[in-house]
Amino acid sequence: MTALTRLAATGEDVADLPGFAAEAFVEDQRRRVDRPRGGGGTRLTAMPASAAQALAALALADRVLSASRTDTAGPLASWIQRATVQRRAVGGGDPLRHLPRPAVVAQMTAAVTPRPSRVAGALPTAQVPAFEVRHIPHLADPGDYRELMARHLLGTAEVSGRRLTALALARLAGAGSWREAAAALEMDACKAARAANTLVQRIADPDAFWTDARTVIDRLHKRGLVNYAARRAAFVDLREIPHRALTPIFHPLGRDVTWQRQRHAAAWVWQYFTAGDVREAPAYALGWEDGTTTASVREGWRRFHTNLPAGAEHALAVWGMTCLARKGSA
Repeated sequence: MTALTRLAATGEDVADLPGFAAEAFVEDQRRRVDRPRGGGGTRLTAMPASAAQALAALALADRVLSASRTDTAGPLASWIQRATVQRRAVGGGDPLRHLPRPAVVAQMTAAVTPRPSRVAGALPTAQVPAFEVRHIPHLADPGDYRELMARHLLGTAEVSGRRLTALALARLAGAGSWREAAAALEMDACKAARAANTLVQRIADPDAFWTDARTVIDRLHKRGLVNYAARRAAFVDLREIPHRALTPIFHPLGRDVTWQRQRHAAAWVWQYFTAGDVREAPAYALGWEDGTTTASVREGWRRFHTNLPAGAEHALAVWGMTCLARKGSA
């Protein structure tokens, strides 16, 4: 709440505070206006420069947090409106988006914030029956994305669009925000934030977007729901496939079982069963001990994936399914 006051309160809001506190607050805002690109001391979460400045921010915040239910739309409403105008003026995102929102603050904010026309505001309120976050992969099926969702995200890289689609499915499954959707999916927070903060603004028809997202869920139902969360947990330590398991697969093809192929095979199995971004596979997540560069690893994966015969794919899938069954996650 103090961050919101530092962003959007005015000199009039502090007029009844002691002079030294009011002056410190106005000076803090002036410093931020003079340095629109940010920098030390201008962040909304930065340590106040003085006790007087802290006193002013806390006093303003207290007016909201101590207000009665019938009075909460007073200063809060004007501050949120002013912050919204500032955002639109500079074309930036929500400067408060990285701050945790206590439940009471989130409820009050929602009560006085007009329903936006953006995709987040168009989210249907009803949850999808018999569908949970655990049934969602980190990347939506490529066919579903191309046929249903890509038209809403023109100019978007496919992997990013598939990630945003997964987040949208999590919201339909009950997540209250894009951030909550990422947390529920245990998705990389930075990648999720880039998708949600940037890509949703490209959606011209939110109603159609959510309608098509529901169709994606219908398709998942028809194929048979999969517990992707359990699969991710089962393969969280899958860094390589044992040599003895790959020998009968690769030797008939005239290929040696190298430790690199053991790693690439593990990444293939992880991606096949979790439908995740292969770059996040445990086989690649921690780097390779011999100092192999990331670019070299990715090129090795590309060659491995491109040149893998159908028979070898089937054998790796059987190995993976056996592994899942052994762990009770099939």
